[in-house]
Amino acid sequence: MSVVLRPDHHTPVRPRSSPEVIKTLVARLTDRDRHIMRLIWRHKVLTTDQLTALGWNAYNTAKQRLATLHRLRALDRIRPWNPRGGAPWHYVLDTPGAEILAAEHGQTLREFGYRRDRALAPATSAALGHLRGLNQVFTDLYAHTRTAAHDAHLDWWTEAECADLYGDIVRPDGAGTWTTDGRSVGFFLEYDTGTERLRRLVDKVEAYGELAQATATALVVLFHLPSRRREAHLRRALGSRPAVAVATATHEAHPAEAVWVRADDPHLHPRRLIDLAPDHTAEQPMLFDHTAEEEDVG
Repeated sequence: MSVVLRPDHHTPVRPRSSPEVIKTLVARLTDRDRHIMRLIWRHKVLTTDQLTALGWNAYNTAKQRLATLHRLRALDRIRPWNPRGGAPWHYVLDTPGAEILAAEHGQTLREFGYRRDRALAPATSAALGHLRGLNQVFTDLYAHTRTAAHDAHLDWWTEAECADLYGDIVRPDGAGTWTTDGRSVGFFLEYDTGTERLRRLVDKVEAYGELAQATATALVVLFHLPSRRREAHLRRALGSRPAVAVATATHEAHPAEAVWVRADDPHLHPRRLIDLAPDHTAEQPMLFDHTAEEEDVG
């Protein structure tokens, strides 16, 4: 049974996991299935379209396989209530799927950090739009690396991973190292939905300046914004010489393409992500000493 959330309904309870369910699931899982399960666990919730871009070349093939993984209890799914209709399926990790991933690490579910109610929570929270948009930036970059002609590689750190590393200074929505054309650029991402005051965003740039000094790292802060108007207002608030290199783009733009404009560029020349490294550095180091084994991208 699939879950459809409405304002006056609670989430139905799926049957408990069992050895028989686990045995059947293990026998049916492919390497790609396990990869998709790890991505969903790490990024909390991903839509059908996002998962298609991350693991398949055809939407119908992805849709059918995801439905199978849902039936086998690797994944659970929710279609958030939308008064206008048309909300996509949002996939999260189901309990049997979590048990399998936990076993890969030699852990119990508790040690792995999984609880079904917590796994479902991001898909039902008021912050779902922000998380879905943030994951779309990751998806767009990741999908770009799946095409051999692009010769690109992405290392990505989630909001939770960034908070563990640098939460005492600043809390990015995400971070990454993008490599292509024999060059790399490290970046922090701020995915903006237009709800925060501009003063708050400016303060975060100052905090990134502290982080850059503390880590001796040349970094770029990306602001992904909901509209051109919001972008213009933020650029005006930041001024032409922010504490660190800052670039802005809007949500409809593909993050790998020439859509980013540096805050210190008076000519507003759009640049590719790889071309955003500060002018005095030809190549940037990896932001963190972190191995994302489930995200062997590129």
